[in-house]
Amino acid sequence: MLESYLYTIKIDNEYGYINNRGSFVIPPQYKSARDFSEGLAAVRTFDNKMGYINTRNEMVLELEAEYLGDFRCGLAIVIFAGKEGCIDKRGQFIVEPIYESIYDINPSGTVVVTLNQKQGLLDNSGETLLNPVYDTLGAFSNGLAPMRRAPGDKEGIINESGELIVEPRFNSIWPFSEGLAAASLDGENYGFINQWGEFVIEPKYYQVLPFSEGLAGFRLKTGGKWGYLNYLGEVAIKNKFQNVGQFHEGVAPVKDKDLAGYINTKGKYIIDKVFLTADEFKNGLGCVTYNYEWGYMDKQGRWIYKPDSFDLW
Repeated sequence: MLESYLYTIKIDNEYGYINNRGSFVIPPQYKSARDFSEGLAAVRTFDNKMGYINTRNEMVLELEAEYLGDFRCGLAIVIFAGKEGCIDKRGQFIVEPIYESIYDINPSGTVVVTLNQKQGLLDNSGETLLNPVYDTLGAFSNGLAPMRRAPGDKEGIINESGELIVEPRFNSIWPFSEGLAAASLDGENYGFINQWGEFVIEPKYYQVLPFSEGLAGFRLKTGGKWGYLNYLGEVAIKNKFQNVGQFHEGVAPVKDKDLAGYINTKGKYIIDKVFLTADEFKNGLGCVTYNYEWGYMDKQGRWIYKPDSFDLW
């Protein structure tokens, strides 16, 4: 998997792709480029042609679109003439571009859409599962999603059949992640609920992030620093960071004093905070910027692709 994955890189305002050894597989040549997903990557050329390339840099789909998204479950969100739809890998519309927005492609392949300012749910063939009657409908995870029936109503939880699982009583609920969803009763204090709508972590936090690899970022209004909670609501990593990301592959990007680095699940820096930005790890590497130049590192802090201006190690 790591051998075949390609990583997006930006050099002198041109985008290309490298492998996990830092060698160029597709030299920088694009005006914009997204990460590869399911074997394809959306790109824009300097003469403003848009489409999807494969790992051999062959344009397998060329589309006159305003936006091309990543593929997930065989579908990608696209925008044509201000309207959103979904295509398959042949470029055929599975969800016609008639929607004001498409919130997400869910892990099951279902799609949350907005039509006439109301949200509904389609299956992976574009057929309607839930009519667009909801004021808000969140992403589905394990068959459950937060929803609000009408403006001003409270939020509850439904399944993909539209059955009410948790009565609307929340000011807001986020999509589920690792079996828990961030939720607030008053819009100011957040905790985490289970699939039955019970708080398993009390709502006392000013801001939180979804759980990832057993940890969720949090911060209190007083002090304002970020840390991490575990599933029991215990502080697993002390709140001492300016900003934090989610854990992936055992590490998370954090920022302090406007400098970014990476920590492990014990809260210890494994890559020192010296970067302008640090993205979450993906397929064994983390993308960082130093003096606005892109680079990639592994979890041992070794450079796979080093910015020209970097001279600290």
